[in-house]
Amino acid sequence: MPLAAEACTPTEETEMKWIVGIDLRHRSDGAIKFAKWLRESSEPVEACGLVGVHVVEAKQMAALQRFDPRPAVLQRLADESNVVLRDAGAAEYFQKIDVIEGRKAAHSLESACIYHHGDGLIIGRAAGAEEQAMVRLGSVARHLLRALPAPTFVVAPDLDAATLGDGPIIVATTPSDASLSACNFARALGERLGRDVVFVRVVTVPEDYAHIYWSKDALESFRHDYVERARTQLAGWLADNGHADARYEVRYGPEVTELVAAARLHASPFIVCGSRLLGTLERMLTPSTSSELAAQAPCPVVVVPPDHRGSLGAAS
Repeated sequence: MPLAAEACTPTEETEMKWIVGIDLRHRSDGAIKFAKWLRESSEPVEACGLVGVHVVEAKQMAALQRFDPRPAVLQRLADESNVVLRDAGAAEYFQKIDVIEGRKAAHSLESACIYHHGDGLIIGRAAGAEEQAMVRLGSVARHLLRALPAPTFVVAPDLDAATLGDGPIIVATTPSDASLSACNFARALGERLGRDVVFVRVVTVPEDYAHIYWSKDALESFRHDYVERARTQLAGWLADNGHADARYEVRYGPEVTELVAAARLHASPFIVCGSRLLGTLERMLTPSTSSELAAQAPCPVVVVPPDHRGSLGAAS
């Protein structure tokens, strides 16, 4: 079946392109709607390319082939993927849909991003924006955030694109190498979308044992000085890394909670976050802010690998 978006085949080498994971269980509905929004928002500069990818894992294919030959199975899955795009009102925005067989969906999405020269991935997660659920990411999103082959947007399945704010992009920032790629990426994407960027650092004052002996006023003064030092440090770090003209703010409190609050305050469409690429043992000892943010935030979150160049399009 020919795709409705065949006429949109890219010709510009500088085109930004995103690989969108398509899940027939509707976990990807929000990701598809966000991809459509991203394309529409990028049109004034240059419309980004979108490639849909549905992965059928080998064990699923084996079960499906008990009743139909492989070509018929692949065609049916392609047809169902097109229905998912059409129901989301996004069919005409996609250049093509690939249905591929692989051992693991996450690995196949990584390969598809490389094959199509994608700037990154847009995937869904298990839990809705405001849903209280034990499983919030899902196995595919969890694996991709651990491997992080490219910038990866994680989007709630029930996202309503109409609720995406018209404000600046929020960037979770710490003055370290783990944040630098995310900061550069956010500025580059902001230019593509015509959006300003606000760098947000969240700090929590260490509440060690000695603080229980401090008066309320003394502790409040200590917190104020601590936040001001963090603000000065952030300003210097941004200036040293080419972002002297950037907007920034420092917030106090739990990191994920404060980043979500900043996004709501500024009517941000999404949050950008870097990653330290923690190993399994490190994640057991130290929480991963990027994974926690991607799992909890009601708005889309894009996690950027620390070695990303920051550019978008073919140059990236």
